[in-house]
Amino acid sequence: MSIRSRSSALTAGLILIGLGLVFFLDIWNKEFSAWEFIAKYWPVILIIIGIKKLFLYFAWREGPVISAGASQEKARGIEASSQGRPPSLLGGLLWTSLGILFLLHNFGKIPDLWSMAGHYWPILLILLGVGKVIDYYRQKDRVSLRVGEIIGILILILVGLAATRATSTHFAQSIKDIPWNINLGGTSVRPGQWFGNSYAYSEETSYPIPPSTSVRVENAYGQVVVSPGGEGEIRIRLKKVVYEDEEERAKEIADQIRVEGGLEGSASSPDEDKQSAEKLAAGTSANIFVIKTNRDSLSSEDHRFNTDMEVSIPKNIGLQIRNLYGEVHVANLAGQMNVSTTHNPIEIRDCIGDVTASNRYGETRLINLTGNVSVDARGDVHIETIKGNVDVRDRYSPVVISGVDGKVTVSNTDQSINISDVTQPVVIEAHGASVQVNNLRSTLKVSSSHRNVDISNVDSNVDLQSKYSTITLKDIKGSVDIDANSDRINADVIDGHLKLKGRGSGIVANNVRGSVEIHTTLKDVSVNDFSGSCSVTNEHADVSLSTPTLSKDGVAVINHNGGINLFLPQGMAFQIDATAKNGRVISEYAGLQSLQDSGENETLKTKSGSGGPKILLNTDNNNIHIRARESADDRSKN
Repeated sequence: MSIRSRSSALTAGLILIGLGLVFFLDIWNKEFSAWEFIAKYWPVILIIIGIKKLFLYFAWREGPVISAGASQEKARGIEASSQGRPPSLLGGLLWTSLGILFLLHNFGKIPDLWSMAGHYWPILLILLGVGKVIDYYRQKDRVSLRVGEIIGILILILVGLAATRATSTHFAQSIKDIPWNINLGGTSVRPGQWFGNSYAYSEETSYPIPPSTSVRVENAYGQVVVSPGGEGEIRIRLKKVVYEDEEERAKEIADQIRVEGGLEGSASSPDEDKQSAEKLAAGTSANIFVIKTNRDSLSSEDHRFNTDMEVSIPKNIGLQIRNLYGEVHVANLAGQMNVSTTHNPIEIRDCIGDVTASNRYGETRLINLTGNVSVDARGDVHIETIKGNVDVRDRYSPVVISGVDGKVTVSNTDQSINISDVTQPVVIEAHGASVQVNNLRSTLKVSSSHRNVDISNVDSNVDLQSKYSTITLKDIKGSVDIDANSDRINADVIDGHLKLKGRGSGIVANNVRGSVEIHTTLKDVSVNDFSGSCSVTNEHADVSLSTPTLSKDGVAVINHNGGINLFLPQGMAFQIDATAKNGRVISEYAGLQSLQDSGENETLKTKSGSGGPKILLNTDNNNIHIRARESADDRSKN
């Protein structure tokens, strides 16, 4: 085993022993937190890996050359303390440098890891160059620049230049402030915080406002909670969480963070805030009062903090919330509402008035609302008990809607839609999303693809366009119209008509009380217990029909390269015209006989009893079977 392999095993063993001891202390010492210890000291692992790589680099010696005629025993006896080529210096420098930077940052010795990387990354190039110079004097005959090192140097230069460029733009701040929802003691952090110490402070303020004015709350990296308060007044409680290693410095930063309130477009100093509020209360013509923090003015200082806002406003005024990377909670208001955030939940409940919500990557919950609801999301959506219309646009996350007294329109991609208990028409666009619908009192229109569609207990008509789906329909009080492509369809208990226009789609339909009209290809068709007229065309697959009765419009089946099976109750009166080209007409129904014509076709054209509804059966290159259907008494005996 080479030194490099042995040292890798030793490094992994030491790290595992250390982690085991840390978790052992966490179990037996209640005052010790393993997660806090790991969060602070994890960069030591990077340093150990880097030091090991550096040791292997500087300890490397060119090994002896073994001749081709040397014995295997002699080759095994040589201590493989060296290798044919030296380890990479770049890897050791990179791992060690990153570990030291992260560790210093966790102990508060450097203010900003990202700025350090953007300004001092060329040191790695210098150290690498020094290593190559040392190589020149240590190994004059073996100095080389490997392809992997060249690629690593190019990547380092590109990443370093990008980091330098980014640190001087707003893009860097947005990257640093992306929240990572890591559940370590309930703490949510973003890359710029790296589990630093945090200190919380709070303050309260208020502003006068007339009832006719709407309110907009702007925040970032913190929670917004809005509830009803007194008439003519806005009250704000601001909680400031500052991430710093020293409490004194955190207090200085917290003193700089404040709430700004005033007319939209007005200045934002404290005195101007007060003047703006007084003008507004006096009836100045402006209809939006803006509440926000002064985060933008502090962005150049590179402070790390969150701001949570608890706001109380008059119950009946309009509300807008613009949040980033923070939760939003609103309850018991009675004005029009427009709310947006990213990466965190929105919850609005027990409100009156139209609601518009926008969320990216967080859950949206709207419960017990009176008014129209519109949601644009890329996260879970849960809507419950709404008196008004609902419009949802979502992608890649589940949508659940129940208890809506109004219209529902939903669009979703690559996830799922679940809708129940809706009183007015429902329209669904499901691109690669599964659909489950139950208990609708009005019409349903669905466009779907590639996933399952399950529809049950609908009091009116169903219009369905789908492809590559498995569709289940049950207890439909109205009619069903389906445009299908490569689908599998199961329908049970349809009170109205059933129409299918399909391509490569198969269907099994039971208990259809209205007319049946099916046009499809390539897949079997089975219709049982239909009460109205039945018309089926198919090709390259079989058709099977079974009915306890025939309507006056009768049955018509035209098939191509597929068989036809017809099951009728014994003793029924009807007229039949059956033709099988290049096939046979086989009757197992008492009183019906087949007749061979002069060609290769076989026909059966006759009547049963006194005649009645007409049955037309036509196929080619296959057979037609006419059989007696068992009665209910016969089935009960079996």
